[in-house]
Amino acid sequence: MKQLNISAIISSFILGLSIVISGVIISNSGDRELNKDGTSQKEYKPLMTIKETAEYLNITELQVRTIISSEETMLKTTGTYSSKMFPIFRIGTDIYISTDELKEWLKESTTLRIQY
Repeated sequence: MKQLNISAIISSFILGLSIVISGVIISNSGDRELNKDGTSQKEYKPLMTIKETAEYLNITELQVRTIISSEETMLKTTGTYSSKMFPIFRIGTDIYISTDELKEWLKESTTLRIQY
């Protein structure tokens, strides 16, 4: 009977295990479809709450509400608002923010250096 080479057996085992692991990784990564901005479809939300918006922008909920009330006050006072308004809409007393429009608002607000 031939003598088994231990290093060949270990090498074969490691190679087989790495092929199985890479197959699992590849199959799991194929489940995620990415949006244009690189976020996962499963993570994408078309609408966010005030709390989610604050987390997304890395500011407090109070600061989000201040932006909204500041723009609404300006619109009521002058009758116009010169730049893109914070993208909200209300359902009853709940406020929702459009994720796509928020990105546009953020670009314009930073370009114009708007202060609240």
